[in-house]
Amino acid sequence: MIAVEDEVFAQVNEAQFGTFDTAKSAALKIKRQRKRTNSRSHSSEGDDPVSPMSDDFPKLKLDSSFKRDRRSRTGTRGLPKKGGAGGKGTWGKAGDELNSAAVKDQDPNFDATDMGSGIKLGAYIPALDREEIEKNLKPLFIEYFENSELDECITAIIKFNIGPENIGDVLTLCVSMALEMNSSKRELCSRLIADMYGRVIEPQYMEDAFVALLKQIPDLELDNPSAADDVGRFLARAIADDCLPPAFLKRLASFDLPKRSQAAVLHASALLTLKFAMSKISNIWGVEGMEKQTTKFYTNKLWFILKEYLKSSELEEVKTSVRELDIPHFHHEVVYEAIVLAMEQRVSEFEKYAQRMIDLLQFLGKTSIISKSQFETGSNELLTILTTLPWTSPTRSLFSLSSATCALLSPSCRMKPTKICTPTAGGNDS
Repeated sequence: MIAVEDEVFAQVNEAQFGTFDTAKSAALKIKRQRKRTNSRSHSSEGDDPVSPMSDDFPKLKLDSSFKRDRRSRTGTRGLPKKGGAGGKGTWGKAGDELNSAAVKDQDPNFDATDMGSGIKLGAYIPALDREEIEKNLKPLFIEYFENSELDECITAIIKFNIGPENIGDVLTLCVSMALEMNSSKRELCSRLIADMYGRVIEPQYMEDAFVALLKQIPDLELDNPSAADDVGRFLARAIADDCLPPAFLKRLASFDLPKRSQAAVLHASALLTLKFAMSKISNIWGVEGMEKQTTKFYTNKLWFILKEYLKSSELEEVKTSVRELDIPHFHHEVVYEAIVLAMEQRVSEFEKYAQRMIDLLQFLGKTSIISKSQFETGSNELLTILTTLPWTSPTRSLFSLSSATCALLSPSCRMKPTKICTPTAGGNDS
């Protein structure tokens, strides 16, 4: 093998290159070519390797198209670098210009006003005016007065953009709606005002909101004659709930308020000077804990209302008192107690009180205070009890009274009206 290499080198030097340096470089090329050829040769075990310079060594010719093929020869698919956005002379992918790198403060193109300085962009919600406040918030207040969901109402109000100049319209709308309802709804309104403090109405704007409410008292009195006293109670309750400072009443003297508004301020001042004022004002509407009252509590309330009616005969007063209890599901007890109370009177005055109770029940039915279903429930409950009693003259009179009342007010009642019988002192009917 060594002899063959020396012979090859000698022939190359003499025939082709002539000089020593040129021959040496040519020999190195031949050695490198031989090493590459030997690395590709695969001889069987025990056989001598074939010399790359022998005639038996196969000569491979590569196709020119194979040399120019740029596909991977490893069998794996390679993705382009940077998603096709890299390479010389490229500008990046479409949309890269929107996410350009931040300009450093040393850059000549740096502008502090363009960097935002922590400013976050968001959707612009226009502020509501007075008409839009009434249109959007009135349904929320109606729903709140029905279901008493305080947090739900506050969350819905926060979504609207209400400017400081119109914050008084929110308070005025809520109070004006509560004035047209009973005491329980006014209690809910006071709780809503206390919860809006700091969440819907900023502390520095709460005084302005009450000033705007006080200026609206002359208009509120057109529908509610007692608006001045009621607004004074709302004002005193707000001070008790720490929504307003006590010194606010003194600062109101510097405002140009109507005379009726000044009366509301005086009423609030009088309430705050009472003994144990804060504990009394916290229950100023008289309905604290009403949701925990029992059936016996409402029965006693109705009995006192009907007892007072027998003395005064004031139909409107009874209507207002029953409505303020806010127990429409319990109005059948009014029918029951009215008939029983009439029978408890003296025999000589039975006809007068019986007719008075019938007039009352007819009035409550015509004004839709008591529904027809409640009339039927109350009368039928009483008639069921009477059927178990001995058939004496008082029992027959009471039966006739309840039948007449039920038939007059609810034609679908199962009993027919009969003539009212006056009970006698003897207790037996001939």
